Amino acid sequence: MDNKQKPKLVPGGAQSETPVMDKIKATIDKKPEATAQVATEKKQDSQGMTQREAVYTEVMRLIREEKIVVADKQPVKPLLNETHIKKICTALVSGFQGKKIALKETESNKKKLADTKVMELYCLGLLNNWLRRDKRLNGVGIEK
Repeated sequence: MDNKQKPKLVPGGAQSETPVMDKIKATIDKKPEATAQVATEKKQDSQGMTQREAVYTEVMRLIREEKIVVADKQPVKPLLNETHIKKICTALVSGFQGKKIALKETESNKKKLADTKVMELYCLGLLNNWLRRDKRLNGVGIEK
């Protein structure tokens, strides 16, 4: 008999079953960054992209299309005119109506979706909110 021992099979050892299991295990281990990532992925899978990401995507798409030059850490809002804002809001409304952007299923939101004018006002407020708060758009920049 040789002195080598067989490795013991321990549940949850070094071998990974699947990426999904890894996420679940990370969540169970109370790793906050993994928990947040799993929650975000679930939200995006079931409801479409987040409102914040939708606003950012539409603003950046318009900036590319209109060839607007944005310097590093420059606020985007002063560069947008009324026509730009209307284009972005129209795109956001169609995203909500096509269920590509997350919106909770409440009575109030169902009424918004039914009335295009109300939805346009909602999207205008949403756009102004994220132009002010999103560090990628407000000129503050993300410093590391």
